[in-house]
Amino acid sequence: MMLWAGVFTLFELAKFNPDLPMYEQGLILLPHLATLGWGIGENGQIVDTFPYFAIGCIHMVAAGVLAGGAYFHQTKLSPNLDMEFGKASKFHFTWDDAKTLGIILGHHLLILGFGALLLVAKAMFFGGLYDAATEQVRLVTTPTLDFATIFGYRTHLFDVNNLEDLVGGHIYVAGLLILGGMWHILVAPFEWVKARFLFSADGILSYSLFGIALAGFAASYYCGFNSLAYPVEFYGPTLELKSAFAPYYFDPTQTGAWSHSSRVWLANAHFYLAFFFLQGSLWHFQRAMGFDVSQMVRSWQQGWQEVTSQAVYQNQFQCRPQPNLDIFYEPSRVNPEPLSISSMNSYLYQLSQGLQSRSLSAVNGIQKILYETGYTFRRTIFYEPAKKGNSFHSSELKFDYAPCKRDFTFSKSRPAMPQVIYESSQT
Repeated sequence: MMLWAGVFTLFELAKFNPDLPMYEQGLILLPHLATLGWGIGENGQIVDTFPYFAIGCIHMVAAGVLAGGAYFHQTKLSPNLDMEFGKASKFHFTWDDAKTLGIILGHHLLILGFGALLLVAKAMFFGGLYDAATEQVRLVTTPTLDFATIFGYRTHLFDVNNLEDLVGGHIYVAGLLILGGMWHILVAPFEWVKARFLFSADGILSYSLFGIALAGFAASYYCGFNSLAYPVEFYGPTLELKSAFAPYYFDPTQTGAWSHSSRVWLANAHFYLAFFFLQGSLWHFQRAMGFDVSQMVRSWQQGWQEVTSQAVYQNQFQCRPQPNLDIFYEPSRVNPEPLSISSMNSYLYQLSQGLQSRSLSAVNGIQKILYETGYTFRRTIFYEPAKKGNSFHSSELKFDYAPCKRDFTFSKSRPAMPQVIYESSQT
């Protein structure tokens, strides 16, 4: 961001034409600097461009310092803050660590508060600000500190029309930011906060994007309608808002089809960037809540495949089992219980191996050919677990499954397996 601000300030300065209004040249950074009172003479005329050149160079140097710091942290320091010592280790956090997240939020609020005080210092002590009402740069020596006056802007925040109220509002905002930063650093989030806010990567990102979207909408409204923070001399006439199909700001005094002032496209750019930041906030919020749109799309695709496929009785699915090479089960160690002959006499009927007779016989005085066959009993021996006192030999093997082992060496863990041969019973 520093690099963009520095480079584009110098780019706008290179193409700046003092004979034309700024808003007709498509400039956005030089008008901001002019509003802060840099290089401005009577009636809003730019009389000195060196401050713009110096500010652009300062931003580029600052970008180099920040890039060097980023390179230093990336290559020279530990990859994780929990591996550091001293104060740096205090900033290590996990997404569910509400206390550390509160400390980090507190430091952010302190920096924002000091930034608001810098604008107050510039307005009161270092050159002043450009006053669109008087068309000259002046010091704001008596900013509005009356609480009732500042609090009254809560219903028409964007209608501020004098520098005293503007600077006084920044003093109150700076005080609230600094107090809030100190609070979050010293006090851990309450339990009801932990229960109602989402402490996760998507949750924190959602809240951050929502804050940026809110600031973007406020900036677009200020740019479109407020002529104190965005003077007409630098940004062009104030705008009107249309909201037919898609909301957009337009210049009611515009005559040419493509002659847009800086205020027109700057206000619209802020509005639509804020809109897309809001969509990003909602996207990450639903992910933090556990609702995944991509999973919903996959469910729709699966449902469509089920409707259009020929599989009537079974849903289509793919089963791809994956091996787990970390777990190995040893072969079972077999030790069957010794067996003995059952005490019960069990018999099966067995057909004879041939016809015993084939002749004419008289049955009740009637001669008929009878095929005579006989059935014999075949003793079948069943085995049961051995009882005490029998003559069977009891094996010493144990029947067991070895527990699973990780990181095994097969040659070391494989047990010696006995050879067991089973023969038909001779009894």
